[in-house]
Amino acid sequence: MAIISIGGVAMPSSSSLKAPEYDLYSGDTGRNQLGKMCLDPVRMDIGKLNIEWKGLSSAELNKIKSATRRPPFSVTFLSSAGNVTKSMYRGDRNIEIPIIKNGVPVWNLSMDLIEL
Repeated sequence: MAIISIGGVAMPSSSSLKAPEYDLYSGDTGRNQLGKMCLDPVRMDIGKLNIEWKGLSSAELNKIKSATRRPPFSVTFLSSAGNVTKSMYRGDRNIEIPIIKNGVPVWNLSMDLIEL
């Protein structure tokens, strides 16, 4: 079973997968004149995946890049609640300049996938 699939396609095993969640507050959120925080939540528990792959072949790198090229895309990943599928888009990608092993480039890639 793949730990992560994008658009129904199993991705290579990741070296690191973190799943932070964050909350979104309106512009009206802030401290009042007494210094008390006045929260105006818009949406809670928005999902994000921080993913890192190490030692990818060129074909594997291109597979991931192709799967995440056109947002939104569905991402299925393992969570404590079982498999979860979310509609996501990609953040910035960090592709390390490859090292060459036995005449073949080996790539490292990291990116964030962010829930819509």
